[in-house]
Amino acid sequence: MLFKHTSIYILAKAIPGIMAFAALSLYTHLLTPDEYGLYTLIFTASIFVHNVLFNWLPAGTLRFWSKQEYCKESFISTIANTYLKLFMGLIVIIFLSAFFFWGTDIFTWIVCSIILTTSVSVFTLSQNLMSAQIEPIKFAKLSISYSILAVIFGGLMANMGYGPIGVILGISIGFLIPTFFAKIDFWTNYKRKSFNKELFKKIAFYGLPLASVTLLEEVTKSADRFMLASLQDKAQAGLYAVGYDLSGNSILLLMSAINLAAYPVVIKLLDTEGKQAALDYFYKYAVLLLGISIPAVFGLILVGPNLIHLLIGEEYQQAVSFLLPWIAIALLMMGLQATYFDLAFQLGHYTMGIVKLSITIAVINVALNYYLIPIMAMKGAAIATLISFIIGAILSAIIGRKHFALPFPIRDFIKIIIATFCMSLLLWVFKDNRGWLWLVLQLLTGLVSYGIVIYAFNILDIRNSLRKYINKAKVIDNHN
Repeated sequence: MLFKHTSIYILAKAIPGIMAFAALSLYTHLLTPDEYGLYTLIFTASIFVHNVLFNWLPAGTLRFWSKQEYCKESFISTIANTYLKLFMGLIVIIFLSAFFFWGTDIFTWIVCSIILTTSVSVFTLSQNLMSAQIEPIKFAKLSISYSILAVIFGGLMANMGYGPIGVILGISIGFLIPTFFAKIDFWTNYKRKSFNKELFKKIAFYGLPLASVTLLEEVTKSADRFMLASLQDKAQAGLYAVGYDLSGNSILLLMSAINLAAYPVVIKLLDTEGKQAALDYFYKYAVLLLGISIPAVFGLILVGPNLIHLLIGEEYQQAVSFLLPWIAIALLMMGLQATYFDLAFQLGHYTMGIVKLSITIAVINVALNYYLIPIMAMKGAAIATLISFIIGAILSAIIGRKHFALPFPIRDFIKIIIATFCMSLLLWVFKDNRGWLWLVLQLLTGLVSYGIVIYAFNILDIRNSLRKYINKAKVIDNHN
């Protein structure tokens, strides 16, 4: 089941990842670095507001849905009532900003940010409801639809000359359309009087610490962009954001896809079959997470120069090529912390531990950015990001074990490192070649070489899994 669900979730992330690359290519050709800087600042601010107001609800939903202590009507009504009240806060912000900034660019930026915040919040909730119900196919349809529509509308608005504001509005439309159709039947269970205070308290108690962690992570991830914009200029923030997004759209998407497939199952096993069953499943998850993320990072670093040459606008290429290795490794460390080591705090019911850890990392990151950006500009921001995420992963791994000891697959980890090294040696030969045909050859070389070593080491009993798959395919073919 892990492989099946993971493959669906990877598809649900892979296609949006491809579309994110397409968007990155499109926007870096249609927007100047200064305009891209404004776009990324508005987008990041919207995600920040979403994390402040709404993100605790999806986190709580994902945790308590599987217990089935409450009927669907009560659960949906509690969530919907809470959302409606929170949306009123956004309306108040619009009125206040109109009073102080009417007729200025600032008012336009605030309104666009709130529109995007609203669309992200309803989209995220729908995603988490599907994940909680272990509906990977519906999750995939929703994610893929959004990614395609966001690129179409965002690119169209930018091409029509509306600049970064048009891109933000286009992305908002991309979020809202599939969300409306995906769960319209689900929300028919809403009854205002079915609001459950006990459920609300449980979701809040569990979700708020996790949401604050996400908020602090967003501070850590986005502080460099805002500090670059203020200490340097928006163009520096735009160049840096492209390098960051290029790595994030591949590495973090893969890691989150595996986490989405496995974590709800781990929770369900822990609640229904006990700790050992959950740990056995978690071990497989850890191997899969490491076995995909580590080669993905080193593959991206070696294939990245050609990818940048083919996709990214010429104004951005030099800066992005320089940033890619720093950011790729930094995001690997961040992903391991968020999708692996931090789970010890969640499973050990000590989510405040993640909060304290996140505060520490955020403070380190902001302090390093404040010191290094005036001296080294983008390079300083990249170094600050890498150092803070390494510290975060190490601290989470050490402290988390005190609350819930997660298995670490040492033998399989060594095999994965060896396989990645073999893959990297072959990719190094082609790293200076440019063009679409060379990109295809690079990707095939990486996949095949890594796959051969993984098969030789028989990680996660891959030989037997492939044998069963082939036999099953033969049986189906014979029946046909």
